[in-house]
Amino acid sequence: MLKPNKNQRADLVLHLVIEHYLRQGTPIPSKLIATHPSICASPATVRNVMCLLEHEGLIYSPHTSAGRIPTHKGLRLFVDELLMGIQTRPNVLQQLTTSLSKSVTPEAMCKTASKLIADMTRMTGLVVMPKTNDSVIRQLELVRLADRRLLCVLIDEHDQVQNRVVDLEKPVSELVLQQTLQLLNTALAGFNLEEGGDRLGFALKHVEPPVAELVKLALFGDTIELNEQVVFASGETRLLTPDISNDTVRLRRLLKFFDDISPLNHIFGQCQQNGRVNVFIGEETDVEAFNNCSIVTKAFCKDGKVAGVIAVVGPIRMDYQSVISAVDMTGNILSSALNRQL
Repeated sequence: MLKPNKNQRADLVLHLVIEHYLRQGTPIPSKLIATHPSICASPATVRNVMCLLEHEGLIYSPHTSAGRIPTHKGLRLFVDELLMGIQTRPNVLQQLTTSLSKSVTPEAMCKTASKLIADMTRMTGLVVMPKTNDSVIRQLELVRLADRRLLCVLIDEHDQVQNRVVDLEKPVSELVLQQTLQLLNTALAGFNLEEGGDRLGFALKHVEPPVAELVKLALFGDTIELNEQVVFASGETRLLTPDISNDTVRLRRLLKFFDDISPLNHIFGQCQQNGRVNVFIGEETDVEAFNNCSIVTKAFCKDGKVAGVIAVVGPIRMDYQSVISAVDMTGNILSSALNRQL
């Protein structure tokens, strides 16, 4: 075997430090690295290389011992290299295709995909998609529950009903209520949500402020947001692991986020923009509860448009190569399934 040059040896040592940490969660000493057949160097040489890597901020020693573990910068470098060389596994690809082809609706496909990705990685699988814009709205109703509380009822062509309780800062008159109801039905009835949203945005420019404000409140918040998210999660309890935290309160708080994953919307939005597999490590999530987690994401598409995001959530110390590959494959197959190309 040829001896690696200085840069190659540094790369090898860094990879060995990271791979040992991901498997064992412990520092690796120079003596152990020196025994690896790819290194071809003495423990003293390995220590010099490790000092160089530590100076570059890629590894560090958590204790006074000679062992090292990767820094966040080192992990990011490692993950970025994996993202450049994603490989698929044909046998797994066939299994995914067969499983998803049995689902007949987009919702069923996404639910199946979240379970498949969770089982493949033995972590938490997540599929996030907006509620479909394809259903035609048949009717809307505004029902007064109290002086400062209304019930907004949306009924689609399939008689599916969505309800939302609207809390008001002050009571609204019957005239404003009826004008709002008339505007909603005129703009939305007989159209799907995407078409109706465009019509409604135009109509709001020509109504009195009290009516416009009530329309916004009735349609899910301070802004008109017709695309509520549907979340399919599987394997959430797999996050209850010491690899994330030994604090049960912290872990319960983490699980609570799956009741409302909107704090992670900035991650999903970034994923939708670039169309690639994305990896967010620890504090890169910008959500404190996920500081000890990594989230691997990929957008999936329908009819040439982004339809949602598939993700795996797990501890920072995960098998990134297999998880990245699984997310990439499942996202691609889900896109094909949604476009009926299986």
